[in-house]
Amino acid sequence: MIKLIIADDFTGSNDAGVQLVNKGFTVDVVFDWKSNQLLNTSDGDNKVVVINTESRAISRYEAQERIKQVILNNVHLSPIYKKIDSTMRGNIGSEIETLLATTQVKFALVIPAFPNMNRITKNGKCYVDGKELIHTEFATDPKTPICSSNIKTIIEQQTDYPCEEINLNEVRTHQVEERIEDFLTRGTKIIIIDAETNHDLKTIIEQIQAFQDDVLLVGSAGLVDFLSPSMIDNIAKTEHTSSQPMLVIAGSMSEVTQQQINYTIQHDNKWDVIDLKISDLLPKLSANTLEKYKNKIQEVLDDNRHCVVRTSTNKQEREKIDLYCQQYQLSRTELGEKICNELAKLVKQLKFDNLFLTGGDVAISVAKSLGAIGFRIEGQVCDGVPYGKLLSTQNLNYRVFTKAGGFGKKDIFLKSLRFI
Repeated sequence: MIKLIIADDFTGSNDAGVQLVNKGFTVDVVFDWKSNQLLNTSDGDNKVVVINTESRAISRYEAQERIKQVILNNVHLSPIYKKIDSTMRGNIGSEIETLLATTQVKFALVIPAFPNMNRITKNGKCYVDGKELIHTEFATDPKTPICSSNIKTIIEQQTDYPCEEINLNEVRTHQVEERIEDFLTRGTKIIIIDAETNHDLKTIIEQIQAFQDDVLLVGSAGLVDFLSPSMIDNIAKTEHTSSQPMLVIAGSMSEVTQQQINYTIQHDNKWDVIDLKISDLLPKLSANTLEKYKNKIQEVLDDNRHCVVRTSTNKQEREKIDLYCQQYQLSRTELGEKICNELAKLVKQLKFDNLFLTGGDVAISVAKSLGAIGFRIEGQVCDGVPYGKLLSTQNLNYRVFTKAGGFGKKDIFLKSLRFI
């Protein structure tokens, strides 16, 4: 059974961990990857730890150093699952190389598909909602744009380890074990496997049992559901009825998130949207601007209305990123961090009972600004939208929902109201 999940961002950590919460496990996400003091070790065999290395948008070298530190601090936790982005953003090849070099495993199987979120792989390529990855918004991601739809191409740009592929037909004709054995005799270290459905994922796991002591499993949240048996017969969703409003911080520039916001305000008149100008956040929020936005947002919440705070209203905002970088002499990563940090300052000034964070960078910045050191996952609204409580020495007693920017159906914010 998986004991440690290493993820490269906060929302991805939650997406992976909630799959095990649904099976009856206790799952905590640790924010401080440098620490060797876990949040709580008293939950016994039912406990799984997720460590967020925050390494998706940093340099290859720094990502590798963080992975080494996590392994050094947590030698007692194994097996390990390396959670990656289903759209292949981040330092995936570099982190796999480091994990292979610093653990006892001999090779890695990379299985990025997340069929429940319409993220599939076939012929070695990623597809999102039926489109090749390179033709989606992830090719223009503000911080970590992808350069290819081909998984092998992306990984081989980040490591010298040899990669090979197992296609969908080989999965479905039960040739996976044979193909792995063949690749291993040739010294292959990284093997990429196609999957289009949940049944494909289940079939892959069944076919790799002979290698379980030697393999590092690398994949999205979709694969985690098939790694451990359920500890309970059935787990009921805990719906609540609360009259307290929801505060949504939509820092993601994803077109999906914008569609979700538009759907929400068109179908429920109890929501207000407050648009933050990115130019107001740079190079930092002035005291007057901070006070102005704080008062507007708090007025909505105090009026018992749900409030969405967003930094992007359309595709054109994404296209201005390079202009902002030039204007303020910042890299894309530095610009993203500045925007997230200024958003976090604003949220820290507000009073609320329910918080929805969309976009991994925004989510972790806000959580840390509120004094959190981790996150106890409690359940999910639906695939891609976990919820739980921030862990802190302070009393942070509100429910927090998280969502990767590109995840979720149009009605996701309305659905979440049933769980506040």
